[in-house]
Amino acid sequence: MRARVLALAVAATAVVSGIASASTSVTITSPASGSKVSLHRTPYLAIAGGATFADTSAGTTRFFLRRDGCGTTNDNPHLSVTSGTDAGDGCGLIINQVGVVGDVDQSAFIDFPASDGMPLALDGTKPISGQIALTGAQVGIAEVDVTLAALVGGQAVTIGSTTGSAVLDPRGNDTPVPFTIQPNLSLDGSDVQALDLRVQIHGPNVYSGFVSLNGASYVDMPSHAASVNESVSVSIDDPTFANAVPARLDGSSWTVAVATPAVGTHTVYARSTQGYDTSATASSTFTVTK
Repeated sequence: MRARVLALAVAATAVVSGIASASTSVTITSPASGSKVSLHRTPYLAIAGGATFADTSAGTTRFFLRRDGCGTTNDNPHLSVTSGTDAGDGCGLIINQVGVVGDVDQSAFIDFPASDGMPLALDGTKPISGQIALTGAQVGIAEVDVTLAALVGGQAVTIGSTTGSAVLDPRGNDTPVPFTIQPNLSLDGSDVQALDLRVQIHGPNVYSGFVSLNGASYVDMPSHAASVNESVSVSIDDPTFANAVPARLDGSSWTVAVATPAVGTHTVYARSTQGYDTSATASSTFTVTK
């Protein structure tokens, strides 16, 4: 488990760090820059503005199982939102297969961490589906255990797990083994920093524990086009937002009331956040009179 957490953390660092901030922006409409506010008449200062956020329409993100080699020093099994030709196509997961009267389970598994497509705005209200396509002799019955783990808020969590099964068909290039995972509902709306699909194959089959790639194996993640976690923070005279206060969002507008600062010149700062994306800071300088 510790190794898997470490792998998720490394994947999150590699993927999330490369994302540019551009999905959200913020403006300040009140107090207007250069305006004056009477401390006596206005003990509480109404601050307001507008904010834009990226579209959060629900959809599906497909991650393909990919592998750069088989039995090399850099096999690099991973998930990717793009498909292609895989040098590791047909690589085996288990060492020995048995006849149709037995059930092989060598406790062998392989992790496919996401190499792109992160962060992912998870829609936890819908089932996760996919398939692991198996090739080889394709004789018997295959059972495929799949577990999805993620990094959310820096913590490793299990999204869900299931077992899919199928009667192997030796007449085709491969046999798809479909699966459906009911995700942990408490993770709905989470911003997934890293994702890992663990695959384990067993069952009464003959020489069939080989995964067909090249677009044949994938997992479909219900997701939003962008994070549903949106906010605006406001700070007075502190561009570092060390003691920022949250604003109330209402569509594309936001408001917050704070105690009017002391007589003198002050600057209000605002910034919006959507998931891991933070806007450029907006500011407005005003004067407080007696």
